[in-house]
Amino acid sequence: MTEKEQNQLAFYSSFYDLVWESGWINDDTTYDLARQAEQESGFNAFGEEVERETGQWRVKSGEMYWAGWGEDGTHPTFTLDTDPFALKDVPTFDSKRKAEDIAAIFGGDVEEVGDDE
Repeated sequence: MTEKEQNQLAFYSSFYDLVWESGWINDDTTYDLARQAEQESGFNAFGEEVERETGQWRVKSGEMYWAGWGEDGTHPTFTLDTDPFALKDVPTFDSKRKAEDIAAIFGGDVEEVGDDE
């Protein structure tokens, strides 16, 4: 098997795993899952290497950062950004999509974490 075929296999393996997990999907979701599979495998459907998104993201709502779910696991908890040490306890995500999924639950925004943090 050539390197290009191995790359294609890596892409399709990631893509079909995501499709299987999500059930029946529409075109927009297929596009989103294809982009996610490219990011996870590092290759597109043609076996060509793609530039991976690198960085960390966190979820923000107004002047507050999402800190997790409450004791019962159903209510979001937040921390204010006024404390200089508050951000050390704020979870970050390697995937922007995962951060966006959390933010969508309560109408928050996604913010990229700076290199100096």
